[in-house]
Amino acid sequence: MQYKPENVDTDKALAYIESCRKADEQKEHIETASIRKFHEGTRHGLDMAEEIFSCANYEKKAIQASYDECVGGAIRKIAHELGVACSDIVESEKTGDEMCSAFADRIRIWCETGEKIDNLTGEVCNV
Repeated sequence: MQYKPENVDTDKALAYIESCRKADEQKEHIETASIRKFHEGTRHGLDMAEEIFSCANYEKKAIQASYDECVGGAIRKIAHELGVACSDIVESEKTGDEMCSAFADRIRIWCETGEKIDNLTGEVCNV
């Protein structure tokens, strides 16, 4: 048999102790979730910071080739519409920006003089 003191409502005391235990467990759960969220946010911020640097390096390698191919395709379409030669520019080892600059110069010559440009050499044809 358990000891039961007189003049004390042990049932209420035990119920209070149990409610304190549940409140403490809830508080621990909330604090744990809060700490977990804090650290998830910190990791996310660190991931974002890392992506800034890895993305910059990735763009220099993989995306640059894709970008250059897209620029070359766009130049070919525009050249076809205008009837301006572009193979020497697109098939060169130039970057996308360099191809755009060279093609802009070619269009400028074509607009100002109406002269044809040789597709292989990029020189003005005397036709």
